[in-house]
Amino acid sequence: MARDTRDRLVRVARDLVHGASLAEVSIDDICTAAGVHRGSLYHFFPSKEALGLAVLEANWALMRALLDEAFQAEVGPLERIDLFVRGFARNLELARERMGATPGCPLGGLTLELAAQPGPGRERAAAILDEWAGYFADAIREARERGQLDRAVDPGVAARRVLAYLQGMALLAKVHDQPAHVATAAGGVRLLLRPAS
Repeated sequence: MARDTRDRLVRVARDLVHGASLAEVSIDDICTAAGVHRGSLYHFFPSKEALGLAVLEANWALMRALLDEAFQAEVGPLERIDLFVRGFARNLELARERMGATPGCPLGGLTLELAAQPGPGRERAAAILDEWAGYFADAIREARERGQLDRAVDPGVAARRVLAYLQGMALLAKVHDQPAHVATAAGGVRLLLRPAS
């Protein structure tokens, strides 16, 4: 029963935060939507930041599943990146259908909010973004070893470029309410996989 309550709080907070921001969503909003009292929320989460971290972990679990699916595919390394981009765009389309508007990346805005304050939120946000970039870096390294990319391409630098580009495209998708902005990002990703000048 207690686990159900905790899971419901995280699920409700995820939806509310994804549709707005952690700062905009109040503890009362979350409790009302989850049908619980404040005391129940504070039993599981001693602060709003702790709840934000739980939401971040839930969002990362979903994103990591999407990454794992794409990057374990039996295709070439650059095609794995394309698969992820298409899956990411599809998730934004599904979120738009469910929420009525394109919410943007479930990690981007929340990591930005949590990183604004020193402490565990910033540390975890940085670790998640590093892990996400690691998927790209591994594929870029493999593509370089196969001769598909210039040997001068630094996989770590290129991976951060790709991640930043996708976050920017997700922002445009949200602002313009057009998930297709992310769907068209694969071509731009290729341009980022050149040696730094």
